[in-house]
Amino acid sequence: MDDTEKMNNREKLAIAVFCTHFLYVNEFITFSNFKKIHDRLRDWQYKNKVKVTEAQLDSIDVIYDDNATYEEEEE
Repeated sequence: MDDTEKMNNREKLAIAVFCTHFLYVNEFITFSNFKKIHDRLRDWQYKNKVKVTEAQLDSIDVIYDDNATYEEEEE
C-alpha cells in the first residue's frame, strides 16, 4: 500500500467516523445501528491497517450554505 492509498484510507475512516457520530448524536440512527456501523468500521480499519488521530478527526470540515443555488436557477 503506497502513501497516497494510506492517506485516502485515513480520510475515508475519519469521514465515516464523523458521519456515524453525527447521525447518532442527532438521533437519525439508534444506538444499535451506531454499534453495527462502528463494528464494521473497526473491522475495515483493522483489515486496512488504518489509524486516525483525534486531530485528524477534528480536521473534518462540513460546509453548508443555505443560500446556495445552481447558476441556471438564478435566471
